[in-house]
Amino acid sequence: MLGGKGTRIAAQYPDLPKALVPVHGRPFLEWQLDWLKKNGFSKILLAAGHKADVLETYLAKRKAGGLEIVLSREPGPLGTGGALKFIENKLSADPVLVLNGDSLTPHLNVFHTVEKNFPQCGKLFVTPIENAGRFGTVEFGADGFVTAFREKAERAAGFVNAGIYLLPREIIAAIPAGKAVSIETEIFPSLAAQRRLVALPAPPPLLDMGTSEGRAEMEAFLGKTDL
Repeated sequence: MLGGKGTRIAAQYPDLPKALVPVHGRPFLEWQLDWLKKNGFSKILLAAGHKADVLETYLAKRKAGGLEIVLSREPGPLGTGGALKFIENKLSADPVLVLNGDSLTPHLNVFHTVEKNFPQCGKLFVTPIENAGRFGTVEFGADGFVTAFREKAERAAGFVNAGIYLLPREIIAAIPAGKAVSIETEIFPSLAAQRRLVALPAPPPLLDMGTSEGRAEMEAFLGKTDL
């Protein structure tokens, strides 16, 4: 999901989409592609928006490296849910792994973590973090079903949305077309109310390059860790 403008980091890299901002010597997108390949994925669909033309130029020069990468450009800001709906006819898998374009959970092995039950439910990967209140927290019961989303508040620790989702195609099919929709604030709360959203804990850290501080933390981690 690469449609956002990345306004918090755009001042430093005004000519680049956030996915191509350098992190430890290479575009952040390349770290995500390495992680996807490590997790067994070979077909990647980039849902792009802001500066999609720059991404197109970059991909045209990039060696495939065993990955089939297709870029789709949304006509205007559609939000995370609207962007996913826009590319629905290009999806082939069921369920679909959805990944935010500005974060990385390097120690997560998707197939080792995914619960095989609840085939009609959405899966939301969550990561434990200290000072979780600045992110907002996800609450869930012993059975894994998400019970609540808490807004940003002062909390010592908790689970936060890792920006990685495994969604059955029927959930994507139900998203309204042609309008801006947020997965996080519209789709997920509705699924949780229907007991159709399961939280899957992912090992920390959760790395977020959306701010200069987050990018510095990400660079420090990737500088001493091999994906």
